[in-house]
Amino acid sequence: MKPAKNHNIDTQGRIVEAAVQCVKRWGIEKVTLNDIAKEAGVTRPTVYSYFSNRDEVVQFALLQSAYGFAQKLLRHIERYESVECRVIEAMMFSLKRLPHEPSLELMSDSGLANIMNEHALRTKEGNDIRRSIFKLIFKGMNVDDHELDEIVEVTSRFLLSLLTIKSEKKRSDAEMRAFLCRRLLPALGLTPSAATIAKLVKG
Repeated sequence: MKPAKNHNIDTQGRIVEAAVQCVKRWGIEKVTLNDIAKEAGVTRPTVYSYFSNRDEVVQFALLQSAYGFAQKLLRHIERYESVECRVIEAMMFSLKRLPHEPSLELMSDSGLANIMNEHALRTKEGNDIRRSIFKLIFKGMNVDDHELDEIVEVTSRFLLSLLTIKSEKKRSDAEMRAFLCRRLLPALGLTPSAATIAKLVKG
């Protein structure tokens, strides 16, 4: 992002929100800086004073929301003692909150999920955010960087599929927790006891 001589948070915020609305309306390939400027009620040069191009605006919007969401998620899961609990609670929190998060709501639309992937998840900043979350989730376990990256990838793919591919079966919270225990935890190399699973399903 280019530094602005007259940096105005309100103006920047309007530009960012306008970009998200334009992408949701037309898809990223059809959106131009002129569209974003018009939606935000500013001139094209004003947009250029904050961002170099359209993709930079979208990336900023997604990463800004991702940082904020990560902080809320970390505060939520730090109270849980076991790795298994932190995994399940992180997934449940994300499934419920992500579709309502500013900008990150793009993740729940299968047609726009690739935008989230290209402009946030695959960036260095996006990877750093995800790794920071999973370092807390797996604290106390001997997990090297390679294994952590695989855990991040598997869980991210699992979450994205649940958000974008709607199941014919509508699961209650308890049913979703049980589903995650059966399918996600083993994929991450976690094998909780029956007693632990019963506790996780109960929530």
